[in-house]
Amino acid sequence: MRLLIICLFISINLFAQNKIQKAINSFAEYPDMKYSSVSFYALDIDKNEVLASHNPNLSLITASTMKAITTATILAVLGKDYKFETAIEYDGNIENGVLNGNLYFKGYGDPSLGSPFMEEASKLNTLSLEFANAVKKAGIKSIKGNVIGDGSHFEYSSLVPSWQWMDMGNHYGAGVMGLNLHDNLYYINFQQVPTLGAQPKIKSVVPEQSNIKFYNEVSSASWNSGDNSFIYAAPYATEAWVKGTLPAGSGIFSIMGAVTDPEFFAADWLRNSLEDNGITISGKPIAQRIQKSNASRKKIHSHYSPVLSDLIRHTNEISRNMYCEAYVKAVGKKLKNNGSLDAGVAAISEFWRSRGIETSGMYMEDGSGLSARNNVSAKIMTEIMRKVHIDNNTFPNFKKLLSIAGKTGTYRYSGKGTLLEGNLHAKGGSMSRVRSITGYITTKSKRNVAFTIIVNNFNCSGAMLKQRMESLMLAIAGMDY
Repeated sequence: MRLLIICLFISINLFAQNKIQKAINSFAEYPDMKYSSVSFYALDIDKNEVLASHNPNLSLITASTMKAITTATILAVLGKDYKFETAIEYDGNIENGVLNGNLYFKGYGDPSLGSPFMEEASKLNTLSLEFANAVKKAGIKSIKGNVIGDGSHFEYSSLVPSWQWMDMGNHYGAGVMGLNLHDNLYYINFQQVPTLGAQPKIKSVVPEQSNIKFYNEVSSASWNSGDNSFIYAAPYATEAWVKGTLPAGSGIFSIMGAVTDPEFFAADWLRNSLEDNGITISGKPIAQRIQKSNASRKKIHSHYSPVLSDLIRHTNEISRNMYCEAYVKAVGKKLKNNGSLDAGVAAISEFWRSRGIETSGMYMEDGSGLSARNNVSAKIMTEIMRKVHIDNNTFPNFKKLLSIAGKTGTYRYSGKGTLLEGNLHAKGGSMSRVRSITGYITTKSKRNVAFTIIVNNFNCSGAMLKQRMESLMLAIAGMDY
């Protein structure tokens, strides 16, 4: 009798697994997937049991699912309550309300300072008043020196070398320094024109980019064509070219660009803010990228970011590239005392190896997944997701810091009215010919499953692939044993 029960359990288990395996096999066998590469892996978290797989060890371009690895790592390394600091400092001396020296805007890696998108972050107008009041409280009414944006806490290079030229000048390609402000982005506001092929004029740039000359090569396309423009600008460049098309119309159309020189931008903004609040300054804004002795400096104010768990939730729900690049450098700074991309990537790989993950198939070029040279297999990513789930002390509530199907983030409109609603917690990724998703599904029978799907070079529409991926995830969610 006992043997019969065991055999029955095994049969039910294999049937459920075969349903998922059948679903992934069908997924990969569509005619328009002929030239694609697919890697899939699904694990029962509690039993560490493989439920189904397809090319599980095939390392593929990940797109933004890389963020799940990056955000889980920094959560463990710095802790959920960690806050990034930004300081106001000065050198020289203060006499009769006059600072005979320089004022320093010193960053320690906060990606959210003055963010226009993160609800918990202080906005620019609030920061302007906060910093001006701090300077006045220190007894400074005028400054006979420069305002220096100090980003030297991280390396002097702001961008990832393997990012594409067409990405670098746009907001999603913003680089990261020790000092960052307003998500290192700005808006170019165009006055639309009704005539097709005509040139919409640049009406304003907000916040002001006083160090950049813009060359406008944009033309008008059909009224419903959307934003098909790109900003081309290299790191620290003083010139930028705007190319492509914007929809015809009669209103204002805004696009977002990446700040080319974060330290200068922050220093320029602070200088203008202080002057707007009645503090006169004779010097100019200056960028500092190389670490120098600050023994003679005196700190007069510290501003702190929202807690790290809120930053991570925002990062994963909105898929913020810049935030993840800050996290990589912060991990390098913490574990190797080196706030560089290379140190951070090495530290992340070492961290997961120390937790039993075989990382030889993981090729990490950045923290956000924007680089097309990132490669990870579905098996590695799923095993990392399982490690995160079973260790709530090291990765507290990480599952809740992902997008939830039908509820939050990029999956708030997905899976509504299905078994996925409220039961899928995931991070997705998307770039040209790449779609991916990793995370967790709570099944119909309340089993916890970690899974990853990565697809490269598909030949169907993105919408069609999304529908098929959702069907595959529904097969997992429908497990009823």
